[in-house]
Amino acid sequence: MTPDKERLDGLRRAVEAELELLAPRLDRLAADLHRHAEPGCRELDTVARIAGELEEEGFAVEAGVAGLATAFRAEKGNGAPRIAFLAEYDAIPGLGHAAGHNLLVAASLGAAAALARVARGPRGSVLVIGAPGEETIGGKIVLLRRGAFDDVDAALLAHPGAEDSVETSSLASWSLEVTFEGREAHAVIGPERGINALDAAIQLFVARDALLSSLAPGTRIPGVILEGGVRPNLVPARTRARFSLRATSAAYLHDVVRVRFDEIVEGVARATRTRFTIRPVDNLYDELFDNPVLAELYAANAARAGLAPRRGPGATVGSLDSGALSHRAPVLHPFFRVGDGSLATHTRAFAAASATPEAFAAARRAALALALTGLDLLVDPDALDRVRAAHAAARRPSYGAEAPLIDQAEDEAAP
Repeated sequence: MTPDKERLDGLRRAVEAELELLAPRLDRLAADLHRHAEPGCRELDTVARIAGELEEEGFAVEAGVAGLATAFRAEKGNGAPRIAFLAEYDAIPGLGHAAGHNLLVAASLGAAAALARVARGPRGSVLVIGAPGEETIGGKIVLLRRGAFDDVDAALLAHPGAEDSVETSSLASWSLEVTFEGREAHAVIGPERGINALDAAIQLFVARDALLSSLAPGTRIPGVILEGGVRPNLVPARTRARFSLRATSAAYLHDVVRVRFDEIVEGVARATRTRFTIRPVDNLYDELFDNPVLAELYAANAARAGLAPRRGPGATVGSLDSGALSHRAPVLHPFFRVGDGSLATHTRAFAAASATPEAFAAARRAALALALTGLDLLVDPDALDRVRAAHAAARRPSYGAEAPLIDQAEDEAAP
């Protein structure tokens, strides 16, 4: 039964008032996380800080969920439906919070705390689920495959970016490490005695470029050489390179791009007489499916919160571990603007902008929009039914389940 307008407006005003009270704490949290940025799967102090805030709000916090030391699940309420606000909190090595995850945490925690204070009653729960390593292994994929989202009815977050937007597009992604092994020799006295593994790596990059011309539009395979030899007068006996395979769908990535990539690696190894290994270093990220009803609800609430999000198909933003979750449950993944709109994420400039009072204010506005959207789902069964129906109409299986599960992050420079 749809709640009457007067009651719903009263609850909305109450959420706004609670967020005003929470504002100083949210700003401090965002600033503290920015100062003490921790990389993926090593966010121990970060999680302790977030858990402390949630426990102060009366949430029951479980740490180390799904076998991940820096994952957590916090809940407050009375059973189903369960509305989860998602937290990402890993920093980018060498750049700090260049993805603005300190702001994302403040928005999700603020939304959850304000909503849980107001939406007390016999029905529904508010959750905060924290996943490590969004920038490395894709922690949400591990949580998903190990059941941490099985009882979640909808999952919401708002991510810092270059603009306020509602709909989001992302690419499926899978990172692989390729190692070639040859035979060492003196590169001047007897190069013919060696087998040059660096030649194999260079040929792979050339073959990669040729491969891209035969694949579907939107396919990308950026790569870097991590290990290419020791000295120029020694024939390199070993090289390592990492590639990020991207495509518009995980199905195409898994069934076509990965198969063709493996074939060119094998061909290069044959041509150069090297041995090779290929191994995944992160989980397969599915493309994100935007739930249109959640997007509609958020757009209305964002306007109330003082945001002016762009509607329509979102610009491609890279790859998101929320993609896999969006194939299992309704997901909302809008963006809110940090800076003047000219900043690119994953840069030092964006990291610096993520610690400004203007960015903290933007995170609070996003928190309000998220909280009001969560309120719609908790107090209006019809809204939640429409969200579920939209998800069921477009649901498709996650290809992440077809790939090996990676639950530990690696240093790319490690041997």
